Amino acid sequence: MNRIVTNIVNINDLKERPCDKWIGRFNENGEIDAHKAFLKYGQQYEWLYKYSNIDLIAWEIENNCFDWKNNSWAIAEYCPDKFDSDKYNWEKDSWAVAEYLPDKFNSDKFNWEKDSWSVAQYCPDKFDPDKFNWKKHSDIVVQYCSDKFDSEKFNWKDHSWAVAKYYPDKFDNYKFNWEKDSWAVAAYCPDKLDPDKFNWNEFSEYVAQYCPDKLDPDKFNWKRFSYSVAEYCPDKLDPEKYNWKKYSWTVAEYCPDKLDPKRFNWKKNIMSVVMYCPWKLKLKEK
Repeated sequence: MNRIVTNIVNINDLKERPCDKWIGRFNENGEIDAHKAFLKYGQQYEWLYKYSNIDLIAWEIENNCFDWKNNSWAIAEYCPDKFDSDKYNWEKDSWAVAEYLPDKFNSDKFNWEKDSWSVAQYCPDKFDPDKFNWKKHSDIVVQYCSDKFDSEKFNWKDHSWAVAKYYPDKFDNYKFNWEKDSWAVAAYCPDKLDPDKFNWNEFSEYVAQYCPDKLDPDKFNWKRFSYSVAEYCPDKLDPEKYNWKKYSWTVAEYCPDKLDPKRFNWKKNIMSVVMYCPWKLKLKEK
């Protein structure tokens, strides 16, 4: 699109009319000074460049009134030919260069501390393993540029789950944070599940739901997650270990054939039987 370099917007030239609040800000001729309006009411570059044919940013730069400190990102996205590496706010808007203007990428000026994620996601060819913020953005590496993965630099403590989900081939049984992210192994790469390291206390339900063949009845947290066995893998239900006091209702709803009349919590869950398996009511009488 050949945009008109100006600060004046005519409401009749817009592809879509603005909301009532903004319509009231146009003058009697249907015009508005977008530069002044943005200063007063807050910038709306995204809307303006989507629904108009004017190039406000180019006008602001030519008139030396563009706000480089707060709006540098808009240069990268909407007016790349006006990019100025020395004026650009790298500290705040490095991410926009990585996403919209990677050919202007400057590794020395880039804010690796805050915006490393954007390099991994949008321009992995600019990736610098020594500058990258592995502590904060390791998960983005395995998601978007797994070939940059470095097991020694990777933040296993906080982002182990991402390896399980996006790059199980690099799974490390010893470095993986089993305490926090065991759930991800059960959900995304159950073949890597180590029953001795898995956090059964917190994530037993994931095994029942995603990989019941890995369920260890002696390690499973029956007290907290019995319901998941009844719902997802009733064939693994152990009537002696099951938490009948709290989760009898799930047996009635999902696997009534496993209902044990002597253990079932009739006092609390009889309505579940009435609703889901009324033919089992006769067992209570016995």
